[in-house]
Amino acid sequence: MDRPVSVHAGLGAPGNVFYFVADLGEATAWYSARLGVEPVTRAAQLVMFDLPGASLTLHEADGFNQPGPSGTVPYWTVSDVDATVAQWSEHGATAHRGPKTIMTGERLCQMLDPFGNLFGLRQPPA
Repeated sequence: MDRPVSVHAGLGAPGNVFYFVADLGEATAWYSARLGVEPVTRAAQLVMFDLPGASLTLHEADGFNQPGPSGTVPYWTVSDVDATVAQWSEHGATAHRGPKTIMTGERLCQMLDPFGNLFGLRQPPA
């Protein structure tokens, strides 16, 4: 009989989050402005940003992947959820769920970028 495999065996923190976009140039400019950095990798179908602890890759939408909230939400840690929501909303993002403080003391907000991708913002408990 096979032994159950531990869910944690060899699984590390997420190293790269992909967002799929219809207009790679527009999405690259938008994320560069919000993140304050330029992509470290550029190719015909994708760009990649190096962020603390992970990479963010913007990839042209195609027959396999399209933008949109479909059940998976990457949460990015920020120092102030409300300030980040306000600033990013001024540039076309919209609050999807929250902001709210949950039982752990974390402040969370799910947002949609102007390209239809869902992402989360997380502020650690005070």
